[in-house]
Amino acid sequence: MMWQVETRNLAMKLGGQQILEHIHVTAGKGQVVGIIGPNGSGKSTLLKCIYRVLQPTDGAVYLQGRELGQYTVRQSAKTLAVVAQHHGYGFDFTVREMVLMGRSPYKRFLEQDNLQDYEIVSESLRMVGLEAKAERIFSTLSGGEQQRVILARALAQQTPCLILDEPTNHLDIQFQLQMMELIRNIGKTVLLAVHDLNLAAAYCDYLFALQDGHLVGSGTPTDLLTPEFIEKVYGVHARVGTEEDGTPYIVYRTARKEKNV
Repeated sequence: MMWQVETRNLAMKLGGQQILEHIHVTAGKGQVVGIIGPNGSGKSTLLKCIYRVLQPTDGAVYLQGRELGQYTVRQSAKTLAVVAQHHGYGFDFTVREMVLMGRSPYKRFLEQDNLQDYEIVSESLRMVGLEAKAERIFSTLSGGEQQRVILARALAQQTPCLILDEPTNHLDIQFQLQMMELIRNIGKTVLLAVHDLNLAAAYCDYLFALQDGHLVGSGTPTDLLTPEFIEKVYGVHARVGTEEDGTPYIVYRTARKEKNV
């Protein structure tokens, strides 16, 4: 099978420290694949290697069966769109102008935006529920609204693959669910780092788990997210139940101290 996104034996060393070692993850066409693991496990570093912010010290990344190094930056931007972790932006661009930046891989030098670009931007903003705020200054939006604009910019790139690094950060519960529903239903190959195991269970087809830079498990949410696995990787007790549609859900439990009699 030709994977849309694949890493083979990927390793990353930063500042003399081994951050990732022998990582092999795959995402097939139309799959939503989650990368899970505790803070510091290497999730963001792995994604940065895939979207070319970091150069792996070993191994390789493949897009649609071709090694990433064979793509020009423009070519990879037509294949892979990215929503990185949101840290706030101070740009004085309008929301529409921010989303129009997603059209840049298709532009020659100094080529102006056309009617098709504006239609794509309007549709992308509609998909994230922000079409009415197209003329707002981006920096005046809330953190959650800014995150949704960045997703709209990625959608405007019209790539077959999306990489998202904890896309629900800064979002209220309502918008967390709306964003995951959108990600689930856009029909693209999606590889995302996700912190919330219940969101991972509800919306991902397949999961890869990292711990201390190593791949420690993979499988469907039902197969992977057992109480034993959660305790081993996250160090917490959990009860795993099943919704009527078969989706697993997780309830965390604290260890209770025995009362003195």
